Amino acid sequence: MIDKKLFAGARLKRLRKDLGLTQVRMAADLGVSASYLNLLERNQRPLSARVLIRLAETFEFDLKAFAATPDQSTLLSLREAAADPAIEHIGLDVQDLKDLADAHPRAAQALIQLHQSHRGTASDLASLADRLDDRRGLSDTGEQPLQQVRDMLQAHNNYYEELEEAADVFAEEAHLDRADLFGGMQAYLLQVHGVRTRILPLEVMRGSLRRYDRHSKRLALSELLEAPARQFQLAVQIALLELRDLLDQMVMKTDLPSRVSRRLYRMALANYFAAALIMPYEKTLKAAQDLRYDLESLRRRLGVSLEQLCHRLTSLKKPGARGVDFFLLRADLAGNITKRFGGKHFAYAKTGGSCARLAMWHANERSGEILAQAIALGDGTRYFTLSCAVRVPSEDDPRIRAQRILMLGCPAEEAAALIYADAWDSKSMLSEMPVGLNCRLCERADCASRAFPPLQKRLYADETKRAAVPFAFNA
Repeated sequence: MIDKKLFAGARLKRLRKDLGLTQVRMAADLGVSASYLNLLERNQRPLSARVLIRLAETFEFDLKAFAATPDQSTLLSLREAAADPAIEHIGLDVQDLKDLADAHPRAAQALIQLHQSHRGTASDLASLADRLDDRRGLSDTGEQPLQQVRDMLQAHNNYYEELEEAADVFAEEAHLDRADLFGGMQAYLLQVHGVRTRILPLEVMRGSLRRYDRHSKRLALSELLEAPARQFQLAVQIALLELRDLLDQMVMKTDLPSRVSRRLYRMALANYFAAALIMPYEKTLKAAQDLRYDLESLRRRLGVSLEQLCHRLTSLKKPGARGVDFFLLRADLAGNITKRFGGKHFAYAKTGGSCARLAMWHANERSGEILAQAIALGDGTRYFTLSCAVRVPSEDDPRIRAQRILMLGCPAEEAAALIYADAWDSKSMLSEMPVGLNCRLCERADCASRAFPPLQKRLYADETKRAAVPFAFNA
């Protein structure tokens, strides 16, 4: 038991109400007085070890539910909401938001959803105004469906047991040869579904990487795709044909509001199956542990691309057989975050850019290298990250290879499992780079890389000096 006192009155009161108990009844079950329980619920007394154990034994719930703290993604979303011009004058600080998330998690989620809805409406109105101004027609647009799917993946911590099992069962029943996975899947599609696969020139594909014609039962793959990507697209097509009912059931269990978001989620699930089929869970986890997550060696052993491998590593979260708790960010050269996985611990700001101190923004200068960096956020959370630049063929011009930037990271306490962390002293704070989520949400006063002042700090100007940092504000 940790030494820190645990005040969880709101969670205790919510548990009692969910169970339909009065204070007198619950107090009797716990062997305490009703007045003492009242003090616990009002955070006038901390929960003792004896009461916690009695709670677990009497009501059969996980003690971690009372020791849990709000995840980073929730706190970041609350900070973004508090910084909104509509309510920033209230002056909610980080502790206020932590208290809200801890004591009233459902109210915190309500505030987050209200802010996201407000922001989405404002964005849609601005986009609509632009179109009306340009006298163009209206069409379905907006980032909300993408964000809704990302949030759904994060809610599942990017792990789907039913898809892992489906991939294992299919591989066994289809008798796939791991030495020629592409050939095996190609033959299966032809023999079972009557689908013929062809690799077609760029000019024939006209901007598509994969195209399936239901009537002629022809699957076309672009010549732009390299071997790992062709293999992956075959696996995606198998998921869409073989797992139609399972995918539909999984989508129907969600509360995604639009047809677009549901279709996007369905495709995300098909992609997950493809990764699980190409990189079986147990084989991938064992190889990762044997090689200590040496990304290049692991990629070659599994026969996949670096980006495919990084995606897969974020999903190794099977209870009882977990890998390192990775998250992944993918960005373009303009600094836009184009993909994220496993961001329960490390959240990124959905608006306002990122932090210039992250090594990922230097990966393009050192193409082919994997840049290791230990970072520390303003709230004291620490991570170990691996960044690299990868090149993919451009659909516009096959002579040009577009650049993508990947950042794979994990909590600092898990970094010892990585070969890249051997030279890093995890107990020392000296080698860690202080970073923020983005300039508007970061309150570090001594950052020379800052592009904008923080939203919740008051600027001041001193004409007698020019400081090394671009903005002066009350720390």
